[in-house]
Amino acid sequence: MENIEEQVETTPTPAPKPKKLKQKINITALSVLNLKDAEAPAPATDPWTHILNCQNYDGSCEITISSKNMKDCKATWKGQASQFEPRLLAYQTSACSRPDIFKQHGISILPVKNGTYILTKKKIYQTLDYSQPIDSPQPVYIKRDTSSILLSLGDSETSFIDNLRYCGVFERPEFLNEPITHGSLLNGRHRCSFEMKLEDVSYSVKGVQYEVDSCFESANKILIIEGKNTNTEFDSFNIRQLYFPYREIIEKTKAKKEIICLFIHKCREVVHIWKYSFTEPTHMDSIILTGHYTFMFE
Repeated sequence: MENIEEQVETTPTPAPKPKKLKQKINITALSVLNLKDAEAPAPATDPWTHILNCQNYDGSCEITISSKNMKDCKATWKGQASQFEPRLLAYQTSACSRPDIFKQHGISILPVKNGTYILTKKKIYQTLDYSQPIDSPQPVYIKRDTSSILLSLGDSETSFIDNLRYCGVFERPEFLNEPITHGSLLNGRHRCSFEMKLEDVSYSVKGVQYEVDSCFESANKILIIEGKNTNTEFDSFNIRQLYFPYREIIEKTKAKKEIICLFIHKCREVVHIWKYSFTEPTHMDSIILTGHYTFMFE
């Protein structure tokens, strides 16, 4: 009995076996979850990020993209299909209005054919400075033409440009310096075709639509106007808004008259007028500022 009891006392109690199957199942399940997380990145939250992902574009070079490319991407988009309207996607009139993915890559969009665009890192926006001009510490006060019962109607770009025209602003020495003989002209949408350059790269523009807010002609000059009427300032504007009509006029008239380009913004009560010219007519990025003037209606 003593030997038996001793044997019992010295025999170790066997440890319970681990539940290997349960542990294996847990590890496998966790691995599957991790694999799914790695293979399913967060979906794009805006149409342009989705479009560039579909094109495998990383922003490292210049590419051409078509309206069809944009529309095709909506098949795999989970947001609103209406956001894939190419005309709306390409409407980026200032550098600040570009989508975040464009700003991250430092790219801009420019139409070169009807339904065809390039994504480029080249300069297509002109910066705007709203500081009061040094040589004119205060805006110039101008009197409205009160002889018309229609000039006081409306608050659009066309309306305030008409008011500037009939109070004689465009005929001042800073601009035409002579009477207007024709205009407003070229209002509405048109199409243009020409060869142009950005930096040293040539582009063929064919059948691209452009819009003119106003255009006036005098004996020796032509005035092209892009107008805005908002209560907030713009950081810049798209150069093509002035350059495309400028080039079309040169192509059709063979540069018989001096062409003056104006970007006008009625920001709250102050009318800012920036005056531009192109040092090289075939280079869109050769735009230079030749004057900045401010006016206020009395």
